[in-house]
Amino acid sequence: MPAYGSKPFKEAIDYLQQKVPLPTNGWADVYGQQHDHGFMIAGAKKTAIVEDFLTGIQAAIKDGETLQNFQKRFDTIVEKHGWSYHGSRGWRSRLIYETNIRQAYNAGREAQMAEPGFKKLFPYMEYRHSGAENFRPQHKKWDRLVLASDDPFWGAHSPSNGYGCKCKKFPKSERAMRRLGKTGPDIAPADEFKEYPDKRTGEIRKIPLGIDPGFEHTPGQSWLRQSTPHVQEQWPSTIKSVPVGPVAKPPLPAATSVSSKSLMVDGLPDEQYVQAFLGEFGEGDLIFKDVLGEPIAINDYLFRGADGQYKVSKDKLRHRYMRLLARAIQNPDEIWAILETDRARPGKYKLKRRYIKRWVMEESGQSVHGFSAFEYGQGIWTGNTSFTPHRKQRGQKVPDNDAYLERQREGVNLYVRKESAKEE
Repeated sequence: MPAYGSKPFKEAIDYLQQKVPLPTNGWADVYGQQHDHGFMIAGAKKTAIVEDFLTGIQAAIKDGETLQNFQKRFDTIVEKHGWSYHGSRGWRSRLIYETNIRQAYNAGREAQMAEPGFKKLFPYMEYRHSGAENFRPQHKKWDRLVLASDDPFWGAHSPSNGYGCKCKKFPKSERAMRRLGKTGPDIAPADEFKEYPDKRTGEIRKIPLGIDPGFEHTPGQSWLRQSTPHVQEQWPSTIKSVPVGPVAKPPLPAATSVSSKSLMVDGLPDEQYVQAFLGEFGEGDLIFKDVLGEPIAINDYLFRGADGQYKVSKDKLRHRYMRLLARAIQNPDEIWAILETDRARPGKYKLKRRYIKRWVMEESGQSVHGFSAFEYGQGIWTGNTSFTPHRKQRGQKVPDNDAYLERQREGVNLYVRKESAKEE
């Protein structure tokens, strides 16, 4: 059983089950409440590694496995993928196990305590220090603090409040509070703040002293809101990604020069456009490994709908740029990982990878700029290539490709092409 004295329970298990594996460069790529939906392992860039760790953690909490059991899983995953991680084996495996299971328990308890009938019976919460020998002074000061369950203090101070933090909060009834010698709830202490420069977003976060960056939120709160049933008149026209705030985006590599001969003419059979795309990868069906080693199944089923028919000209333009769309997968300027809400499963999320590549071509003596974006996830893909016309026809609206491109650059940046631009 886990070392915390807690038995597995439905809400904690459900919290982990709904998480989506999210590859990242480092721990700061997924911050705060984003952990309610995405599961990450710092430095694990390949989806397959993160998936295996998520499966291992889900099994560990469901079956009540000990740290020693999980460490065997850890060794198997590391050997299977040849993963090179930072820190010792004992420290890293313990950090992954304890942080994820403890936060799942905390999120599950928060879900139980948010039930209206429960809140009516237990309108207060008590902060309890873990009693650890090596403690954070602020956590010790908060010990025995009793506040109303909806006090704003809990928004940033609900345990866990850092790596290795074993503090908890306990529900208290009116009678239990008075047995503690209190005639009413305490007054929340004033916080001192430290500044944390978030390298990912470029912003300076102010975090209460005693709380590690990324822990200043109530575990499971955004998951609980998403899980709450609500009336929806119709599906939204767009699928919203998990809000991550302003992202500090790396500079894009120089646009790659392409020949206008790469474009295809209108009016060809759909199969010919499909074959042009597939021909960029070689002959026959294959599993293509991108620059990060992530697999994509390349075959003509990418372009078939549920009825088995080709769906090529979705936007009435994409067919012309099929070769460029393929090259964006083969040699992208950037790759982004994006968590998006799933229209088919309200309250659930799905992971997509977005490949972006900028182009420039000479046409009629003028430079024409554009880009390709290919998204892939859970067997579904979307793709688009957009070019700015070099001459404006009467009544024609010239697209703002720069603004449109920036909107595509969201989520977790997994890759940026470093080599200089070349002609393709």
